[in-house]
Amino acid sequence: MLLRQTRINSLNCLSNLPPETKIRVCVQDVSRFPDKLSKFGFAQEDAPGSIVLPAMFNRYACRNAEQFVTVDRSAPREKYTQTVYWTRHEWAGRGETREVTDFTDIVKERFHRDYHMPYSVYFTLISVGQQNSIESDELVLTQDNNDKIMNTINMVLGLFGECSIEVGSSSLEASAIRLDWDILPPGDYPWEIIKGKLEDICKDSKQTQKQMMLRNCNLINEYNPDFIAYGRSGFRGYIVFGFCKKNLFFLESIFPNNATYIFESDWEELSKLTKSEILNHNLQKGRLIHNANWPTEFEKYMNANG
Repeated sequence: MLLRQTRINSLNCLSNLPPETKIRVCVQDVSRFPDKLSKFGFAQEDAPGSIVLPAMFNRYACRNAEQFVTVDRSAPREKYTQTVYWTRHEWAGRGETREVTDFTDIVKERFHRDYHMPYSVYFTLISVGQQNSIESDELVLTQDNNDKIMNTINMVLGLFGECSIEVGSSSLEASAIRLDWDILPPGDYPWEIIKGKLEDICKDSKQTQKQMMLRNCNLINEYNPDFIAYGRSGFRGYIVFGFCKKNLFFLESIFPNNATYIFESDWEELSKLTKSEILNHNLQKGRLIHNANWPTEFEKYMNANG
């Protein structure tokens, strides 16, 4: 089944398929769309069998890759704490003030928010004959999966303007290669090098999120991690600092409403997790909320672990 449009408003296009049917969302002959394929998250040198979490190129891709919220305006307003990075004046004594720029936690009110885990649908680059195509993970037609399936279709239509819905087994024959992380080789990396990379990652972020990530990563880096890994495609905006001897792995993020996740599993195991699994609160050893008190909590944690 071929769809050629920019979005769908329902799954009526799949109404002829029985419940529990396994489908895949595909784009055939992606050589027609080299720029769009790159924007989607595949690099030119990626071989068939490469798997990526799509980059966040539209709102549907953001919901696929990152935690998202829905607002409940029927519920009473609730208080919440927001951390902001601002410049203010404070008393310095003897009638004088001084200018201070740092993080401050302020209390506000808003409508209730419900937080949802990302859909985390991955896509694989496949080769059939002389053509390369991309196909999604298998999606099962159930009522519970309706939002996930519609989001996946709209994510692809919004970029490519077309997609096909395939039923049956995947045509993938090559071994799968997950491409979530770019891992730097072991060695000492001066903060200025890391900072330059992070500033590029943060260039479209708000000032508070940017300064929060720079502050946190600078402090983590002062403890001389054994390796650093940058997220790519749908993991862009994430960075991992690994302390192998301590068996501690810190996952830092540029995104708001997030936290620093601390894992105790080997890096090889951590790198196999999907975005939803990594953000699942049941898997981490520790979780440090992004706020003004983050440095104090982080140093307590590091000192407690030797």
